Amino acid sequence: MKIGICNDRTEESWTFGINGEIFFSPLFEMFAAMHVICNPEHHIGSLDWWKRVKRQVDESLLDDVKALSDLTMQWLVPCDFVITSPYNEIRDMDIEEALRTLESYNIRHWKKIFGDNNCSISLSEKNRIIEISRSFYDVYFKQEIMIIEPIMTSALRKVLIDWEKEGIAKASSSIHERLKFTKNDIIFYKDKEYHYKYNDLNKIYLTGSTFLSPHLIMGYRDKALLLVRYFGRIKESTLPPKDLVGLYKGLADGTRLQILRCLKHMPDSTQHLSVKLGITEAAVSKQLKVLSEAGLVTKARKGNYMIYAVDEKALDFLTYRIYEYLM
Repeated sequence: MKIGICNDRTEESWTFGINGEIFFSPLFEMFAAMHVICNPEHHIGSLDWWKRVKRQVDESLLDDVKALSDLTMQWLVPCDFVITSPYNEIRDMDIEEALRTLESYNIRHWKKIFGDNNCSISLSEKNRIIEISRSFYDVYFKQEIMIIEPIMTSALRKVLIDWEKEGIAKASSSIHERLKFTKNDIIFYKDKEYHYKYNDLNKIYLTGSTFLSPHLIMGYRDKALLLVRYFGRIKESTLPPKDLVGLYKGLADGTRLQILRCLKHMPDSTQHLSVKLGITEAAVSKQLKVLSEAGLVTKARKGNYMIYAVDEKALDFLTYRIYEYLM
């Protein structure tokens, strides 16, 4: 799904004049989850997720996913269908449609993608990949992506806003510690230093994943660079985390919900909120304290006033936090 396009026009931006596009692909995210299954201990940010998957998914299916690890480079090769023209049409599809489309590609197209990654594949192996992918989706990931997709699209829309405000280079500089934006090029540190000159780039693509930590995933093809930004997960606990309880406690009041609605539209002070809501400043302050302790609002001094604003990230991840705990 296309989130948006940005033509960098920020003055003094190193990426001035370069086009950027942000998207979210449900299929890419599912392959990323299957990648974690192949080597869960390496992905410390997803260990609690892995424990949950083991409780809910039959061991034989997990073994089937792992059995295709060598063939698929731990499921990273199929991800290339999402980002490689002309196959990248599937990035805008839901997973069921994307898998049908993948299945419709003949073996010659599959061999091209796998060959570009120094891998080989047969027709029977292609069919096995589709079969296991469908099983994993039907048994487990169908429910997971319903939670992940709205969260990720919201988070990626905020990245697009940052691109437009700050320029692509500055707004992308925190993606990974091994990714550096300099005045003349983008440097990718892996087995060696890879340099991508801005003059050699026509477009920068960015997508997001909740699974691919600690990897720095990049791709370069036809003067286009792909970046994958990792969005961290919430750690699981046997008992409800205190901050999770506090978060929902903060929402469990009509007045506090009214305050949040006001602040969602515009940051404001205690004094102005009192007038808007027709209650005393003391009552507003009391409710703002609860919201602040719950992590739902932030505050910053502006002159003689304390200005309160909604913590957008806390709101974005409300659904996922309760989902992570209940599951």
